[in-house]
Amino acid sequence: MNDTERLLAIEEIKQVKAKYFFGLDNKDWELWRAEVWAPDGELHVPEFQAEPFRGFDMVLAYVSSSVGDQVSVHHGHMPIIEFTSDTSAKVIWAMEDRLFRTKEFPLYDGSTFLHGWGHYRETYVKTEKGWRIKTSQLTRLRVEMKKVF
Repeated sequence: MNDTERLLAIEEIKQVKAKYFFGLDNKDWELWRAEVWAPDGELHVPEFQAEPFRGFDMVLAYVSSSVGDQVSVHHGHMPIIEFTSDTSAKVIWAMEDRLFRTKEFPLYDGSTFLHGWGHYRETYVKTEKGWRIKTSQLTRLRVEMKKVF
């Protein structure tokens, strides 16, 4: 990969993550399927489940059912991108999220508001359709939760 190809790949990876956040906040699961995740992608959210969700269908089933009626705002910042080959990369994203739930669909502790800060640790793979998320692990460093009715 030459310097120009590397810069293009960096921008493509940034676009994939932007589509991840946009798709999540807008519950656009077709965008996730078409432009974000590798078919064999894995999502690991240790604060909710020890084992990762394996395969896009399992990732989608977990995420779409867990978000319910929430309104969310996700931000990703300052990617640290390391290419492990011409077709794979490791990326760390600083993140911040805010989750707003109704009292009918609260978070696991009964809260209706979550504000979190942390990181996504991900791997990306270049497929015939472009760069896609292969693995994603969310780790929050700080979480503030409230019951707001």
